[in-house]
Amino acid sequence: MIPSVNNKSYYGDETRWFTGTVININDPLELGRVKVRIFGIHTSDTSLIEDGDLPWAQVISPSTEGGESGIGTNIGVKEQSQVFGIFLDGKNSQLPLVIGSIPKYERPISTAQYTSDPAVPDELQHATEFSKSVIENESADDKFLSGETNIEKAYNFFLTKEGGGFSPEQAAGIVGNFYIESYAAANKGDLNPSAQSAPPEKSFGIAQWNSSKDAGFRYQSLVAFCASHNLPWQSLYGQLLFTIKELNDHKGYYKYNEIKRARTIRDACFLFEERFENPKVKKQEDRVDAAEEIFRRMND
Repeated sequence: MIPSVNNKSYYGDETRWFTGTVININDPLELGRVKVRIFGIHTSDTSLIEDGDLPWAQVISPSTEGGESGIGTNIGVKEQSQVFGIFLDGKNSQLPLVIGSIPKYERPISTAQYTSDPAVPDELQHATEFSKSVIENESADDKFLSGETNIEKAYNFFLTKEGGGFSPEQAAGIVGNFYIESYAAANKGDLNPSAQSAPPEKSFGIAQWNSSKDAGFRYQSLVAFCASHNLPWQSLYGQLLFTIKELNDHKGYYKYNEIKRARTIRDACFLFEERFENPKVKKQEDRVDAAEEIFRRMND
């Protein structure tokens, strides 16, 4: 008797595939798992399905890597990646397995976005569509930062454990760079998180994160990072958190350890400028002057 083709006695006979967006890569078990908000299954409304309620998805490693006892390499999937995978438990859809990532087309930002409140690039809209109750800029800064001005808030942030635990001299050196980068002199002497460079350069925020491919799409990464934390990218708090993320993710390139060892405002200021800012026009003495004035004001 010929068996029916509809007779499926093994769960692998009914494979369900999915696509989705990675929203968390910090696996508490350190197994390289990621949390994925899956299109068509998990609503984009986080008030209905919170990020914490999503199942952890395993990620396939190359067959050349070890699969047990901690042998192998770290998974390279990043937050906001678009991924493809299958469910290991069929219709129950609680055991997702990520097979690979799907490249996204990163389009340049149009000049129409040079307004007082530039829009999020189209390719990142999926990252913010679920943040319908996103915290307003001022509310986020007032809630999570301490100080009367943006300069004071940024300086105090870098002294905290969350902000890297920098020394007062190091914090002043970093904020002195932000003073120049965000055109603070034209913003009543205060940091401007909504600062934008003049066209044709397309850089934004207190650090002037550049949107070009050559710069590594840093502005787009800022927007995606803030969206994943339910913060507007124009918030000072979001930009300060992203600064720490970049410093930690690329410690060697940004000379993070050297900055932490700097004992003078000048050294910290120069080190942060050299790699993190890497400006076309140095204005080194202007940066040091701003940093030293910030230190004096914060420690009077």
